[in-house]
Parts: sequence; structure tokens; C-alpha cells
Amino acid sequence: MTETTSIDRQTAAVDDLGPLQETFVVKARDYKLQYAHLYFMRLMLMRPLVLQQAMEKWGSLEPKAKHVDKVLDVQQGEISYLVGTVYMEMKLKPNILNDITKDHWIAAQPDRPKYTDDDDSVYLEDESGRVKLVGSKISSDFFVTGVILGVLGSEDANGDFKVVDVCFAEAADQESVSHMETDESDKYVALVSGLGIGGPNFKPLELDLLAEYLTGDLGVSKEQVDCSNIVRVIVAGNSIITPEIVEDDTKAKKYGYDRSIFDTEPTTIFDGFLQEICSSVPVDIMPGDKDPSSVTLPQQPVHPALLPSAREYSTFHSVTNPYWTSIDNITLLGTSGQTVDDIYKYVKSEDRLDMAVKTLAWRHMAPTAPDTLWCYPFKDRDPFIMTKTPHIYFIGNQDRFASQLVTGKQGQRTRVVTLPSFASTGTIALVNLRTLDCHSVNFNTA
Repeated sequence: MTETTSIDRQTAAVDDLGPLQETFVVKARDYKLQYAHLYFMRLMLMRPLVLQQAMEKWGSLEPKAKHVDKVLDVQQGEISYLVGTVYMEMKLKPNILNDITKDHWIAAQPDRPKYTDDDDSVYLEDESGRVKLVGSKISSDFFVTGVILGVLGSEDANGDFKVVDVCFAEAADQESVSHMETDESDKYVALVSGLGIGGPNFKPLELDLLAEYLTGDLGVSKEQVDCSNIVRVIVAGNSIITPEIVEDDTKAKKYGYDRSIFDTEPTTIFDGFLQEICSSVPVDIMPGDKDPSSVTLPQQPVHPALLPSAREYSTFHSVTNPYWTSIDNITLLGTSGQTVDDIYKYVKSEDRLDMAVKTLAWRHMAPTAPDTLWCYPFKDRDPFIMTKTPHIYFIGNQDRFASQLVTGKQGQRTRVVTLPSFASTGTIALVNLRTLDCHSVNFNTA
């Protein structure tokens, strides 16, 4: 008779980072507010941070560069530096004012993968107005609407501001973690996105393999020991994709709709998957743009009533998108991908990992909201400002798995991870909470 050895899963202390996470919770919805409040709050909160970086970088220059408070007060030929909000003038960018002035019978244009064009212009604006930015420094780098930027240069004969250098707020402070240098045993957080249940790329076998791996039922004893070191699973959006069903107007409808057109199978499969892994390890569920949640950022948690079996477990947690948390004093920040997806449309680059890294220097995870990324019209805060630098920063539903360990100016260390769609690649990521090392695990059966 073969003896079986019991393997206990490691545990970790979790902090919900209440003050940070609470900024993503929309308690009272008032859509009468103007989005100008959000832009104003962003500039007011971040201008001092960028100005501090500008003074440190350019304060000792000879000849001395002058700080000009308002962009319209700059003097021609005078070396100066300004701080304001970037605005991208892009003729291919969606414009609601243009849309409503068109004749109503013209078919809507399909979504563009990119808004970029050779005639795009970069502007810097504040309360007083805006000025066009020119120069090789502007053309050689990429910018997106909503970033708070400092620029050094002078006004030319055309009234444009010729830029010779730029600066951003740079990464925020980061809490130090002493146990990273110790010999404590390794613990991992598993990151997965884009399960795509019900979609065209969904493979039930791969989902079953993932569930067995996370619960320790897959592989020999070595793999099971490795699995026992996973202390938390975070599912970063697009878990459910309900097939698009065309309504039949000839069929009778009860209470104004036809119940037969609603397919509950994807939700049932997802509930069963979560029930299985929640029986073994804590799980956080973030909504994505395909999931049954609010469309505007920050997306509110998927209602637990949709997942009746999984919600019975204390290890089940339905959370917002974006999402802050802390595991064994390691701070994590993640999104389900819409933030980088929208930045991608503004730039010619294809490197989504670099775009995610840039948001750390910008100190803002969603600068293009609300211009082209839907978000709630906050009046008294901008929840997308990174008030602290996470140790792990993950972006879900991207084109491929990639990661980079980024070091900030003050020694901050952040593991940036882009997660691919699991339905398309069968890939998840494991991040070591002690060393911040990261590697992928593949369940592709093709």
C-alpha cells in the first residue's frame, strides 16, 4: 500500500490597503458632473510633484532657466520651463462632437487599432490655455493625453514652444521590505487573465489543467510542493465572454425580453472553476471589459450573486479594476488591461511592456481617461494617480507575456508584468514575493 504525504499550502498575511483601494469604490453615482473637474484635480495634485523634479533637474543650469507659472505667459527667446497637461491633437482620434454633427445615416467607423498619423501634434495646457510643443525631443519620444509633463525650452518665432528636455513626476515612494534579503521560504502569487470562457478561443481542457495545477492535483510531488508555495491567485479580467446573440423580433417576449437568448453556461463554468480553486487557495476576481460589470473605470466588483458556489468560500474575493492589495507587505497594483490598451492607440510603438513601465514614471496608471478611456467623472480626486509605487505591477489581457524589473530614481524596485490572454496562450505568471522574480507557466494543449 502506497503512503500518501500531506502537503500544506503556505499562508500569507494580506492587507486590503483600505485608503488606496477605497479610492476605486464608487459609492454614489452622479453622471451630471463635468470631466473638467478630473483634469483640474489631476493637474493640481501632480503639478507640485513635476515642478519639484523640474527644479532639481534644471534649477542649476547656466544660463538660468526661469519657471513660468502659466503656459501663455512664456516669452519668446527666453529659456524657461513649464508644467502642464499633455493634449494630443490627433485627427484619427474619436471625437464625440464630430460624431453628432455627422448625418445620422452615415455608418459608424470601425474602431481603429491606432490613432497615430504623421500630422499629430503635442500640446501642453493649463488653466490659462495651451501651447504647441515642437522639437526633436518631442518627436523622438511618445506622449499621451492626460500626462502631467514638465518641459524646458523657449518659444520660437511661430509661437510654438521648442523643447530641449522633459521631465515627469517619476515613481512615488515605496515601502521598504526587509524580508526580501532573508532566507525565508519562497512564496508566489499566481496571475492569470483572459480565461475567455464562452469565447472562440476557450479550451475547457486547459482550464481544467489550470484548476488542477492551482489546487495541487497536477504533476508529481515536486510540482505539488511548488504549487503549495502559491499563496494567492489573482484573475485579471475577461473571464467570461458571452456569445453575441441576435434577437429574433418575431418571438414572443415575456416582461419585455426573451430569456432564451441569455446564455448562462459561461458563468456556470466560471463559477465551478472558482469553486474548485477557492477550496484550496485565496482568489481575487477582477472584472474586465468583457465581464458583467460596469464599463467605466474603475470597474466595480462582479456581483457575487453571479457566482453562487464560489461565494460560499471565505477565500473568494470579488474586487475592483484597477486593484491595490498587499501580500506579506509586498504591494501589488494591477489592471485588466484597458489602461495600456488605450495608451497603445496613441503611439506607434508595439511594446506594451514599455508603455506599462512609462506609467510608473508618469505616476499615473490611466492618463488617457477620460479623453478616450471611459471613466467615472470624479470631482474631488483622481484615483488613478499612483500615490505609492507597487512592488508588483501587472497588466492583464495583453498580446504576450513579458516582465521587467524596474528601478526608480530613489531605489524603488517594481516587477512589471504583462499577462497574455489565457484562452489564446494557455499562459499564467508566477511572481516570487521574496525576490520579485517572475516566470510563466504554460498549459497550452495545442
